[in-house]
Amino acid sequence: MIKINRPRIYSKYEINSIVFYWTMLLLLPIVLVFTYVFDTFTNNYDVRFYLLILVSIAVLFTIIGTIFLLIKKDKLKRMVKANYVQEFYYLVIISIFGILGLVVLYKYLGGRPEYIAIILVLSLLLFAYVLLKLGRKYFNLDYGRKK
Repeated sequence: MIKINRPRIYSKYEINSIVFYWTMLLLLPIVLVFTYVFDTFTNNYDVRFYLLILVSIAVLFTIIGTIFLLIKKDKLKRMVKANYVQEFYYLVIISIFGILGLVVLYKYLGGRPEYIAIILVLSLLLFAYVLLKLGRKYFNLDYGRKK
């Protein structure tokens, strides 16, 4: 007898789409983390001009990646795995750098330093909630549930 409440197994296309668009959404903050650590471009250029260049590069990568995903759609739709643990860990690592990047973006845009901790905690809660929901629904991860 087939269980009614068994988790749905998603194709590699859906998982790659989630991972790709999540990465593209956080590309700007991730690049900001590395430029802040190495302090490369921010002293030589205006921050607004630098952010404009980063946003246009992120949009260009998103368009190219979307075209690539659409080209490979048929092949990726036929590939499935029982769970996608490695892809989920990749999302967690990208999210950690994205949270740090949001704080750097707040600093670059002239935010008050007293509120950095508040922004860090709120973004951490938001990202943790979204990742937990994504992990349960799409990546078939049963963390914290009894079997």
